[in-house]
Amino acid sequence: MITLAVFVMAFGNVGLAQNTINLRSIGRAAMLKHYGLRDRNDVVPQTAEWQDTDGDKYRVTYEYDENEYTLMTEIYEVLWDGIWQEYEIISYEYGFEGEVLEMLVQDFDDEGWMDVARASYTYENGMVSEVILQYFEDGEWVNVEKAVYNYNGSTSTILYWDWNGTTWSSNELYTYTYGMDGMELLIQYMQGGAWQNDEKLTYTFHSSFSSAYFSEILEETWSNNAWVNDSRTTYSYDGDVFTSKQYEEWTGSAWEETERYSYTYEDGNAISGSCKVKEDNGFVPGNGDIEMAYAYNADTKSFYGFEVNMTYIDLTGVDENAQTVSFKVYPVPAENEIQIQAEGFQKAEVYSLTGQLIAESLQNKMDVSALASGVYLLKVYDQAGNSESQRIVVK
Repeated sequence: MITLAVFVMAFGNVGLAQNTINLRSIGRAAMLKHYGLRDRNDVVPQTAEWQDTDGDKYRVTYEYDENEYTLMTEIYEVLWDGIWQEYEIISYEYGFEGEVLEMLVQDFDDEGWMDVARASYTYENGMVSEVILQYFEDGEWVNVEKAVYNYNGSTSTILYWDWNGTTWSSNELYTYTYGMDGMELLIQYMQGGAWQNDEKLTYTFHSSFSSAYFSEILEETWSNNAWVNDSRTTYSYDGDVFTSKQYEEWTGSAWEETERYSYTYEDGNAISGSCKVKEDNGFVPGNGDIEMAYAYNADTKSFYGFEVNMTYIDLTGVDENAQTVSFKVYPVPAENEIQIQAEGFQKAEVYSLTGQLIAESLQNKMDVSALASGVYLLKVYDQAGNSESQRIVVK
């Protein structure tokens, strides 16, 4: 059985931490840009393979909706006795505007694929307003944590709530304050009916806020009614390409470098990254969060280990070369049956938004009366094997 503990060790701060979906990381991403909508970059990740200092190897494959290239699933595998074995799947469900509505985590054990956790998203005015994290326990979904977002000009907040079994209780408050050259994140916890200082992170932007990238992150902790240095991450660039970063810890009187990260690029996308940690005889390969930047630093993926290699899909080439099928479907929304008009029609398939094949037909009509109300993906093929997809609504 591959457990969540293995997944956490391998996956680092990408999506899960200590058996929970890492809402903190999601929250930080949401504050830097509109979380949910896929960036319309020309390049998206295809695979990543990484390993740790114990010699364990992992990989992830990203699968996309072929029409809009929206990320649908992330499939995680571990190399076990020379064979790649799936152990975790993260799938996404989207709304009509492309916003993420749900992120579902499933784990593989002796009984097959099992639901583990999910995060549900609510939006207001096109921005994330609430995220609820739940675990699947004893056959039902159980609340764990809730994040509530508030946007107010140059200041934004995320208020985290814990579920005590019957009600929500406030836990931590993240306050983001933006400036022209950077951003400050203040982390506080509730004690004695008042918010108490805990940590402060000061982000200095590399060139412009739109890049959502940094030249430095300074972390301080609250001690004896004063802010005290804790750690510092410094980013280095070659032009606009992120090439390395250094992690330092405060000794009480000076900064001491403890971790080094370096990257190689191709066409502005990180294809490999490595981590080294300080030991008595210098820097040696060590485990860390390797932050792979692609599409000229517009997006990042992080992996916990000492070496990462990535491949990408060039959407420009896909868009130029793809042969699609022009078709019409009616009625919309559908209730009992849909009719499909397509030249050279061969077959049609209906998928859930998580990519599961639900129904198929060799005729240009399909009975959908048995489907639950909701949004589905209709995929139509012609006799040459070309295909096209679009969303349909069943009521």
